[in-house]
Amino acid sequence: MGKFCPYCGKQLSDRSKFCPQCGNTAPARRQPGVAVDSAQARSVGAEPVLGLAGGDRVQTRARAETRTGNGTAGRPQVFRRYAPPTHALIGAFEQAGFGLRYGAWMFDFLITLIGMMLFTFAITAARRQSVVGSNANLLIVASLTLVLFLLNFLVLAGSNGQSAGMRILGIYIMKLDGTPFGMKDAVKRHLLGYPLSTLAFFLGFLWMLWDPRQQGWHDKIAKTIVVMSK
Repeated sequence: MGKFCPYCGKQLSDRSKFCPQCGNTAPARRQPGVAVDSAQARSVGAEPVLGLAGGDRVQTRARAETRTGNGTAGRPQVFRRYAPPTHALIGAFEQAGFGLRYGAWMFDFLITLIGMMLFTFAITAARRQSVVGSNANLLIVASLTLVLFLLNFLVLAGSNGQSAGMRILGIYIMKLDGTPFGMKDAVKRHLLGYPLSTLAFFLGFLWMLWDPRQQGWHDKIAKTIVVMSK
């Protein structure tokens, strides 16, 4: 398992002589996480990254720094992260960060946009009439686009936990309790959670930037997380 710098938390290779992020030479490396119970984690001031249901143990990660003054000279202080870094371990899984999830969403958006354009060209060619000049044609294009959305975010995601964009980037959705992500969960996450997450200038999607489990509002509604494919 990889090592991490005790000063800034940067992951280090086994042969690293110094930390490439904070510049400390020959840091005393340590394991990235120690399996402890939630009660034990709270007793030492470290915050559990994730507690899976069923009594599973959780991984914690803390960063120690040395401060001077106020009677704390020479004593390591434990600081909490607002959110675990990308690729942090969640049990036996590697968590997908905001960048990968945003990239998957962009792929899904582009796929939907391309599908809408193809539907528009097809309806225009078949009816020999501009789509914008007919409410019926607009309704057909909107209906086909909705069907494409449902196929991607309900049928595809509900069957294997991956939308098309997630499949491209190698990430997938899983339940917090370890049960398979199914169609009902996809309905909660995408049909109910996505509209709520867009409120207040997409605050629900940005929530994962500081959430300890990197969950958006849609993840909290469906009780899901997003991890890397094995």
